[in-house]
Amino acid sequence: MITVVGSYNVDMTFRVERFPVVGETVFAQEIRVGHGGKGSNQAVSCARLGASVKFVAAIGNDVNGANALRFFREEKIDVSCVKVKNTFTGVAYILLNDKGEVMIVVNRGANNELFPEDIDDCLKGDVLLTQLEIREDVVKKALSNFHGLRILNPAPAELKDVSILNYVDILTPNEVEFKELSNSDDMIYAADVLLKRVRQAVIVTMGEKGSVIFTRNKSVRIPTIRVDPVDTTGAGDVFNAALAVYLEKGYDLESAVEKANIIASISVTTYGALGPRKEEIEEKFSDISLD
Repeated sequence: MITVVGSYNVDMTFRVERFPVVGETVFAQEIRVGHGGKGSNQAVSCARLGASVKFVAAIGNDVNGANALRFFREEKIDVSCVKVKNTFTGVAYILLNDKGEVMIVVNRGANNELFPEDIDDCLKGDVLLTQLEIREDVVKKALSNFHGLRILNPAPAELKDVSILNYVDILTPNEVEFKELSNSDDMIYAADVLLKRVRQAVIVTMGEKGSVIFTRNKSVRIPTIRVDPVDTTGAGDVFNAALAVYLEKGYDLESAVEKANIIASISVTTYGALGPRKEEIEEKFSDISLD
């Protein structure tokens, strides 16, 4: 089982021709409302790839929260540790331009009211996947109390308590987060800095350039397939979900990253932050093996 500890947000996506500059107003060409939040995206994407998933999160006691619970159950996710708080459900405001690039502002809402005591008796399974859209003390408790493989997707990269990294087996920043966490533009030096704390590996996701795996012994670049991106929202979440799924299946790290790269690339060919279902990938990309 994969346990995901993280956030749920309602995603409000505004498609624009281009991003505004400071002080400028632009018109939205389209507005979409859907399910999001890094934790939810990852939990749902894991489930869509066939994994057994428990989601540990907080939602508000509003319509959005009720819709979220219904959605999780439809995706066959264990919601026994989804807490309903006396506040509003988190909301993410997403600007999406015609190049498939995104800018995101998050109002945490109930996500900021998930407390360490809320996750007692919820930390079971083979793989833990968590992020930084929830309180750091919750992330730290989850990582330090979980007896299995622990993956931290450090997004957003505003880590105040760096001791959290001591409990991480695999760290998965993108290029921007990698630089922010290490305070360096030199990838080799930055990896060395982070691996003084992270136990096994740092995997830097680089979009169409694939990923680089850093361990104490070596570094290796894992390429991905070329696609025409439509919407890059949630690509990192899909990568992390697929990584967790294939590591739980027993794949070695390089093979799991290869699969995760491919699935994340496929995810950006359609709109939305959620990953594709395994059967959808196999139907559209018959030449790609996911086994």
